[in-house]
Amino acid sequence: MKAKGWSNPKTTDAIFRLLDEELDWKTARVADVGAGRGALSYRLAEFLRTKQLDPGEHVFPCDLIPASFEVETLECRQTGANGRLPFDDASFEATVSVEVIEHVEDQFAFLRELVRITKPGGLILVTTPNTLHMVSRVRSLATGFPTLFDPLPLAVHDPRRCGGHIHPISPYFLAYTALRSGMVEPRLVHDRRKTSASALALLTSPLWLAGGVLQRLRLSRKQPELLRENRPLLAQVSGWNLLTGRTAILCARRPGV
Repeated sequence: MKAKGWSNPKTTDAIFRLLDEELDWKTARVADVGAGRGALSYRLAEFLRTKQLDPGEHVFPCDLIPASFEVETLECRQTGANGRLPFDDASFEATVSVEVIEHVEDQFAFLRELVRITKPGGLILVTTPNTLHMVSRVRSLATGFPTLFDPLPLAVHDPRRCGGHIHPISPYFLAYTALRSGMVEPRLVHDRRKTSASALALLTSPLWLAGGVLQRLRLSRKQPELLRENRPLLAQVSGWNLLTGRTAILCARRPGV
C-alpha cells in the first residue's frame, strides 16, 4: 500500500535525491524521524527493493504516534514523550526529519537528538515550511502569520496535523539552531518553486535587493566580523531559491571523528 504523507510529495522527492547523491545503499542505514504515515519510508523501501535490498535493514522509521504509520513491511518505533528517539547513539549514516520541527516545542533538544543518533560525518536533513518565500512574507505582513501557520485551538493540542504547527522557524534560524545543536556545514536548499512566490519576488525585487544591500552595509560598518561569518548563510537566505521555494531543507552533518 502506498503511504500518503502529510508532507508534500515534492519534498519527499527532494529528500530522496539528496540521500541518493550521498549514500552507499548497500550499507546505509537511514532514520526517518517523525515518519507520519510513511511517505518517505515507502519511497525508500520501494527503491531499495529495485536494488534487491531488504528495506528493513536500511530504513528505520519512528514517530510519536506509530499507529499512523502505513508501510506494513517496516516497523515504526515510538518516540518518547520527552522527545527521546528510540535509537542508540551513532546508529545511522543519514537521519531525516520531514515537516516535524515546526511541531516541536524544544527545537534545540530535537536537533541534538538527530545529531546523537547520526554517525560521525553522517548526513542530517531537516525540512520545514519556508516562512521566507515571498507569498509567506506578504501573508505575514498582512495577517501576522506566515503561510501554513494560523491561529491555533487554545484548549487542545494536536502535534501532528497542520493545526499543530506551533513553532515556525525561518531558514536562517534553523541553520543557527543546527550549529548550536552540534551540526556542521549547514546549507539551505528547497524542494520546488512556487509560481506565485516567483512572481512576487520579481515584482518586489527592488525592495528585497535594497534591503540586502542595506543590511550588509550596516553590518560591515558596525559588526564586520559578524558579517564575515554569516555571509554564506545570508547569501542563501536572500537567494532566489528561498525567496521562491515552498519548503526549506537544512542539509548538515554530524562532525566527523
